[in-house]
Formats: sequence, structure tokens, C-alpha cells
Amino acid sequence: MRGALTWQSRGGAEKSWAVPQNICERLQGVGILRRVLMAGPDCTIHVSDLPISSARRVSHIRVCTALVRMSVPPVALVLGLIPALAAAAPGEAHRLGGVDAQGVTARSVTAIHHNPAMLGSLVGAQFHTSVRSGLDQRWVRRTGLDASGFPTEDSGDRVSLLNPMFDYFAGATVYLEPFALGAAVYTLNNSLQLTSSDGLRYHLAPGIENLPGQCVGRSERACALGGAATYRTDFSLAFAWSVLSNLNIGLGVHFPRLRSRFSFDNSSVLSDSERKGDCTNLEDPACSERIAFSGVNRWLPASGTRLAGFDLALTLGLAYEITSRVTFGVRYRTRPLLRGGNMQLSGQVVICRPNDTEPQPGDAPSCSVAQPLDATLRERIPQELALGFGVVLGRGKQWRIDSTLLWVDNCHDVNGDPGIANCGDPGGQQLNLVGLEQSRVLLSDSVRYRGLQDMFGLDVYTTYQVASNLSISFAGHAASPSVQRAAMSASHADGWRTGLSLGTAWRVRQSNFLLVPGYGADFYFPTSVSATQAAFDPGAAERFAAAHSDINSADAQAILEGRGRPTNAGRYTGLVHSVSLALRWQPRSLGLN
Repeated sequence: MRGALTWQSRGGAEKSWAVPQNICERLQGVGILRRVLMAGPDCTIHVSDLPISSARRVSHIRVCTALVRMSVPPVALVLGLIPALAAAAPGEAHRLGGVDAQGVTARSVTAIHHNPAMLGSLVGAQFHTSVRSGLDQRWVRRTGLDASGFPTEDSGDRVSLLNPMFDYFAGATVYLEPFALGAAVYTLNNSLQLTSSDGLRYHLAPGIENLPGQCVGRSERACALGGAATYRTDFSLAFAWSVLSNLNIGLGVHFPRLRSRFSFDNSSVLSDSERKGDCTNLEDPACSERIAFSGVNRWLPASGTRLAGFDLALTLGLAYEITSRVTFGVRYRTRPLLRGGNMQLSGQVVICRPNDTEPQPGDAPSCSVAQPLDATLRERIPQELALGFGVVLGRGKQWRIDSTLLWVDNCHDVNGDPGIANCGDPGGQQLNLVGLEQSRVLLSDSVRYRGLQDMFGLDVYTTYQVASNLSISFAGHAASPSVQRAAMSASHADGWRTGLSLGTAWRVRQSNFLLVPGYGADFYFPTSVSATQAAFDPGAAERFAAAHSDINSADAQAILEGRGRPTNAGRYTGLVHSVSLALRWQPRSLGLN
């Protein structure tokens, strides 16, 4: 038996797809659709003519059509519409453990992350701990706007965003011939974006002085109503086996802990609700809603609206000594395995009015009194592949060069055609809210578009043994953008990057302790995004509404992906300074092996 999915657009055209019997029966049990869909006894599904926004209706139609075309369980489809996670996503192991030789061939405790096979090249027991801090400064010169809030050819004022940074590493290994074991806990390029400006509020909201009183002292609530932050921590175990005298293989098990928060404003002018009122400028602060999310992937079992977020990823590594002075290394890290690469965060969202103007009927409550809603966030964590060579030079083995070429699969080519130029999944964060009023601009199922793309990086570390108790390390770094040019914004502005590092390892009084201070600098090349190139297009929302919210219109995809927002056109650049200090316990050796 087969039924049909039918609906009628505002233009009067009726759309229909055949529905298999089993899909129709499952659809009736999906709670998120009961408000919008009803299934008749003949298994014909009708989209109810409820007083909801067209974007919300389009979202549910999309669920049903995907069910029919793909014939997958409806619960999985609904979860797939929740926004996917982010790491410009933090997660890159940049200067992990400080400024010291590292990579897929480095003989370091940081091999727990970079290549567990290299643990088989370490001697005895070793440990390594470090902290890194610094300043991340970004400059944004946004395109000028006309009286309606649409981009012009002029340039606006330059805004400087200065933020702190902090990372740490702590790990230890022991070699029990022919096996080696290691364990570590460390952060992966935490991102703190604590400052913004009013002109950037639709991508990165500035802070608000009056926080909700109920949030004081409760980190699980969306208390920070401005800025953004991502904290990525890995708890890792590693194992290495010296299969042959010149061949090691390794396995790493990683338990990621991801805490994320972000905030931005939505323009009610771009919604099709009746709340537009007298708003004519789409970037009028009086016509904005603030959205602030905060959540973490919880390792506890699911409870109520709080979903379980425990997950794990694996690293497979190999190290082969081609000669006594040349080593080849390669490692592959999987996506998180339990949910197909998705990380699942549970937390809360505050939706409020960020200005002190007189509220209009239907307006959100003031941010000083707004109550948080339960929310979940889903985002993908990429797989990685790295390979490189380690070369020892000099008659006394005073020089060692470790090079690593890294690929980060931000595109997640599981949707659409695989490839580097084409991104099957641009890394949208999928946000689902519980108990949201229908009058809000934000939908209960929404997407925060990030426009990610595959990243390629190159690190070359050179170490020179000055004396038995002193060595110097310097390195060069380069990386391609992790965000598509068209999608760059104040919240995701990672362009082409190049950097330098300088550090020294000093052995304390001929002991096995080494102090390793270091300095690093990274420069983000200026990147311009024109109004015609910009992925975020405020005109898409107006054109979509003018087309009677037709799902087949040219702008429907932009709305579904979360790109029908104020423009991101502008010029982006940045400079990052960092200092680090590491303490290592490492037995003495002759030269650099």
C-alpha cells in the first residue's frame, strides 16, 4: 500500500510525492512533526495550514520529502536537520605542547596525538606538561550599507577585535619493550571570541551588561549573551608496538569533550512574521532578537531533554625508519564513531531583546529577564590524515628536521559528490529548541551556516643541539583557509595563514628535567569578500517571500542553509601572538636521534 505527501503553496500549485506504507506509519510517531503534519487512514500526509512562518513550514516539508526520497527512519531524518557542530573549528593541534619538535615523526610525548606509533621510539618513562597563552587580534572592515541595510560598494569603518587564548597539554608514556603505553589530556586550539561590535552583531554579537539573574553561578545556562567560545579537550590513550627494529605501529583512542557557546542577532525584518511593525532597515537594533547558546557533550546517560554526548575517535599510526637517519610517519584519525561523525551537545538557549526600547506586541522579553530554553546542538568533527618525514643531519647528529603535511576533512563528503573543490556538507551547526514560541524569529529547528572547507597545513620543525644541556627549535607553518571565502564573517574569519615559532630546551642542572619556553606568531592574510560573493544574502529572504515561499525557488536553498541573513561582505585579516612554557622529563641521549 502506498499513500502520498501533498501540500499547496501560496501560489496555488499542489505538490505531491508517493509515500511507502512503512515510512508513513513511522512518520506518525515523530513528535516533532505532530504539530504540523497529520496522517489520514489512507496514509496520505497533508501539511496543515497552521499559522506558522513559511520557513518553518518549508523545514517540515523538507523532512517529509527527504523521507520519501531516501526511505530512511524519520527520527534519523529529523535529527539530521538539527544544526551540525563547529571547529573554524578548533581542533587543529597547532603548537601542541608548546614550541618543541612535533609531528608524525617527532620523538615526543605529543606523539600520543600526532602519531602513537612514535611512542615506540621513546626511551624509558617520560612526561610532558605545558601551558600556552597569547593574544588573538582580528581586524574587520565591513562593507558599507544603504538606508535599508543592504550592502553598497563603499567600505565601512575598521573594527579591531582583541581576544585572549589559552591551551594546555599534560601527558606521560612508558616503554616496556616491545610495547609502549601513553596517556594525555590536552586542549586543541581553543577559540575565545569575547569582543565584537554593533555592526557585527548578526554574526558575532557584542556583550550585554545585564545578564539574566537566574544564570549567575550556573555555567550550564546560556549566561554569556555576547561573543563566542569553543573549548575542545581530548582525553587520549595510546599504544605502540615495535613490530620490527625499524617498524612501529600505534593505536590511539580519544574521548573528545566539546563545550561551545555563541551568540548572534536575528533581524525580524527578514522574517515573514507579523512582528516587522515599522522596521524598514533590516539592521535596525530595535528590530533584532538575540540568540545565545551554551552547551557541552555530556558523558552521562540521556535524561529528559538532555541527550547523551559521549563519543570516541581512533588514530591509526605507522612509523618506519628508512635508514638510521630518515624516518617516515603517517597517521589517520577517524571522525567520532558513535554518531557518524556528529558531536551532540546539550545545553540551553536564551532568546531575548538586546536593546532597551519600548517592547512591541510579540517582541521577545528583555535580556535581563529572559528565561532559557533547553536546546541541543549537533555538529560534525572531521577526519584527519597526516604524513611526513624526520631527518637527522650532521656528523654528530646535531640537526633534526620534522615535517608534517596535514589534511583536515571539514567538508565531510558524505553528502553530494566528494572532492576538494565541492563541499558536500559546509559544516552547519544544527540547533533544536524545546518549547519555543512560534512568534519568535528563530525556528525550533534552525541551521547556523559556517561554510567550512577542507584545510591543508604544513609544519616544518628544525632542532639544533647547541650543547649537551641546550637545544634550539624553530619552525615554519602554513595552512589553507578552513572557511570558504564567501562565508568569512566576524565569527569565522580563518583565511590563509602563515606562522613562525622559536623555542629552546634547557636541561636543568644535568638532570632529566627540561624547561622549554617558546614564542609563536601567526599572520592571517587579508581576505576580501564582495557583496556579490558573500554567502549571506539578506535579499534571499525577501525574494523567497515574494515567491510565496516556494520550496522550488532559487532562494529556498539559501534559506534552508541559514544564509538568508545580513551580509558578511567585508575585509578580514588577523595576527596572533602566543607564548608557551613546557616542562619535560626525558632521559639523556647523545645527539638528536
